[in-house]
Amino acid sequence: MTEPVTLYLVRHGESEFNAARRFAGRTDTPLTELGRQQAVAVAEALAHVRFDRIVSSPLSRCRDTALAIARRQQLPVDLEPDLVEIDVGEKTGTPFDEVAGLPGYEDGFVAWPRGETLEQVLSRAHGVITRIAAESAGQRVLIVGHGGVTRILMSHFLGILPRLDKSPATNTNVSIVVSDGVTHRVERLFTAAHLV
Repeated sequence: MTEPVTLYLVRHGESEFNAARRFAGRTDTPLTELGRQQAVAVAEALAHVRFDRIVSSPLSRCRDTALAIARRQQLPVDLEPDLVEIDVGEKTGTPFDEVAGLPGYEDGFVAWPRGETLEQVLSRAHGVITRIAAESAGQRVLIVGHGGVTRILMSHFLGILPRLDKSPATNTNVSIVVSDGVTHRVERLFTAAHLV
């Protein structure tokens, strides 16, 4: 059995689309000033943790959050395309309020027209986790990603999919998972005490 890896999953800081309360999906919407401050705050909160590796979605809101942490850790950032946010298809740019009342929205994942399915998102994101677990056995790895993808992963690790965990998950929240690539133990879920 492979020695487990400890994964710190961090959501990016506030983006322009977060602030406007719109679905960004794969749109490369940058961090706001608040988002940059949140990135610094999470970097400071995690400064006592020694990471062996930092991995990020290539979208700038994640990459810039990861770089703030990487500067404190003196590590490079590996970009992983399969960590990109959910493709929300035709709902890209749509205000949250317009979608909130649509059928199925409150129940869990919705595959929007021309967007990804739950199975597609889970397959690509879980593939990254499996690869990291194999490559980084016994290490501590920071992953900076997106709210949607991380919620799906955490719901999978908690064994509740296709239902999604509905815990609040603010920007720059931190979750901790210990994984050998096959089994996953959630040690912390969507915490953000560094923002208080």
